[in-house]
Amino acid sequence: MVDRWKQAAADLDLEAAAAEIGFEPHEIMTVAALVQAEGREPDMPKIARVVYNRLENPGTAGQAGFLQIDATVDYALGRPLTVGLTQEERENTQSPYNTFVNKGLPPGPIGNPGEAAISAALSPAQGDWYYYVTVNLRTGKTKFAETYEEFQQYVAELREYCDTKSDAC
Repeated sequence: MVDRWKQAAADLDLEAAAAEIGFEPHEIMTVAALVQAEGREPDMPKIARVVYNRLENPGTAGQAGFLQIDATVDYALGRPLTVGLTQEERENTQSPYNTFVNKGLPPGPIGNPGEAAISAALSPAQGDWYYYVTVNLRTGKTKFAETYEEFQQYVAELREYCDTKSDAC
């Protein structure tokens, strides 16, 4: 596994590419692990963009510099990814990995990102997104929003999906 990571890091020229976008390799791997946990391959560059937009533009689009990534709370709780994270868990899980209560990146990766996620972290999509919601858990359809209001519409779409089309929520 380590040899495979070294090969991917070399293929992507991780150190030089990270420096080019103003981050340390460790930070890129942390972003890549978030991207890996949160999305499917076609959406990874957009998810990376959301992470960078939040890091680089705190206070924009209704957010305050918190990444607010559910997967970090699941990680802090020592459990696999869930869909049913509660607001209480988001607000009360005491861990440096909880991105709902700690601004910026967590102290390190929350998992082992694949090459697609590392590539997305090094070459995020261009866009003004600050939010995303997977609205269909079966297909992985994810919608990206520039505003909190738009995000709330997508959250309502996910709730509708959960209430009528899926028992996975």
